[in-house]
Amino acid sequence: MSDRRNRPVPDELAEVRDQIAALEAREAELRALLLAHPDLRTGGRWLAEVKETHQTKTDLKELRACHPALVAEFTFKLPVTRVELSAITDDGEIIPARVARANRQP
Repeated sequence: MSDRRNRPVPDELAEVRDQIAALEAREAELRALLLAHPDLRTGGRWLAEVKETHQTKTDLKELRACHPALVAEFTFKLPVTRVELSAITDDGEIIPARVARANRQP
């Protein structure tokens, strides 16, 4: 539960998501620096190592096109729960969070 007793939970959640987005953008910048400049990989308390791995991927779209019955036999649905936020404007209108973020003043 929030320590801010008078702060509505959806408002705090929106703020947390904004902070996460800002941190992810900064992480991407730092990652790009580490990849481009090996001399930056040693810090005072941390060492950044760049490692490459290989993953096996299946082209589901192509597999479905070539073998639709086989894919259908092994396809199933799982329940997914998510929390979607909408913004409430000053005049009480409910708008998508994406629109609210785009219209926000810096």
